[in-house]
Amino acid sequence: MSEENIEIVRGIWKADREHDLEAVQAAYAPDAVWEDNTGLWGDWGAPRGPEGIQAAWRRWYEAFDEVRFEWDEVADGGDDVVVTYRTKARGRGSGAVVDQAFTLLWTLRAGQVVRIRAYTDRAEALAAAGLRG
Repeated sequence: MSEENIEIVRGIWKADREHDLEAVQAAYAPDAVWEDNTGLWGDWGAPRGPEGIQAAWRRWYEAFDEVRFEWDEVADGGDDVVVTYRTKARGRGSGAVVDQAFTLLWTLRAGQVVRIRAYTDRAEALAAAGLRG
């Protein structure tokens, strides 16, 4: 099951790169929640459900140009998948360059994402998943 969960998360990442919003939204449970523990997304709160999460991302993409997420380290925690990404972007209005690593802790149930927690510290994300760094 855990390898399947890693592939689901990898599929979300791929669908996002291909701008396949329907596939991205289908991967989220109706009550999925995104919790930002990084401050990287500003004041986007804790978006809920596929539409809420998509709306939050839309606001983020409106603020930045040339956004790239590079898939990096993956840790398997069964229902939890921990993925570290490198984000590169440029502020749409300011031109400020963003080059930031962050780690997402994806929790899945029955093949759908139910919770995503974002961290700037990979060790913190691993600990939240009950894994060692």
